[in-house]
Amino acid sequence: MEHQLAALRALAPHERFDTDPDTAPADGVEAIVAFRFAAGIAPRFPNLRLVASPGAGADELLSAGDIPAHVSVVRAIDPLQGRRMAQYVALMVLRHLRDLPRLESQHRRAEWRRFAPREEGTVGLLGYGTIGAPVADALQQLGFPVIAWTRTPHIGSAIEICMGRAALRSFLARCNVLVCTLPLTAETRGLLDAEALAALPRGAYLINVSRGGVARETDLLAALDAGQLGGAALDVFSAEPLPPDSQLWRRQDILCTPHVAAVPRADEVARQILDNLRRAREGEALMNVVDRRRGY
Repeated sequence: MEHQLAALRALAPHERFDTDPDTAPADGVEAIVAFRFAAGIAPRFPNLRLVASPGAGADELLSAGDIPAHVSVVRAIDPLQGRRMAQYVALMVLRHLRDLPRLESQHRRAEWRRFAPREEGTVGLLGYGTIGAPVADALQQLGFPVIAWTRTPHIGSAIEICMGRAALRSFLARCNVLVCTLPLTAETRGLLDAEALAALPRGAYLINVSRGGVARETDLLAALDAGQLGGAALDVFSAEPLPPDSQLWRRQDILCTPHVAAVPRADEVARQILDNLRRAREGEALMNVVDRRRGY
């Protein structure tokens, strides 16, 4: 949060920013900016107008469970995030299919050994929203067949959409590479469990750039051990930071990255938060409002 706080202070030097809820004046707090905070904090502030996530996800904010109903919850969506996420996913898809780790290993050994790339197959996207859609576009431009699964209808999409729980298993059966871009909600928590992973073609590759809680890590490890999964690139985890003693760090068939697939720009996040605060003060419609019932 230090970068976002510095950007907020630079853009709004006239505003007061408190970093400790225990010392902040109860009647002076209009907004809480945080990725997460404990239960019991939001109700302390009678003049609270806004709770803002400095990221695209709101699941951890909502987990507090006691944000007053009249307080709006918003998130920050950097317009560049979709493009950056698409670049990260394309990088991981190509890294797997062109077997870059093998090439790097051969380089370190000064070994000249040619081999054919893996068969491309179909890339499936779990989710086709503000992140999934630009990822699909980028992969299509690289020539990959792309399909997506969503829980709700998407009209006029450029790719084949499989919709609803009833279509999930048949969708997974077609995915040689599976990319998860779903938000974490009550409906999606643990969605990628042993049953879902077993529905993938044997040797499929998983890329998770959404939330760690969507995939059950114990089931993922079991699928890798059994050869059902051929590997994974994970940018998100059930516990972050990922503990140094996690098994995930030590596996050769997993690439772990520290939630950096699409880091939003601090100045853009600060601009959106301050604009939403102005809108709340002036009674205008807010941007990027979170639907608490849906969880995003």
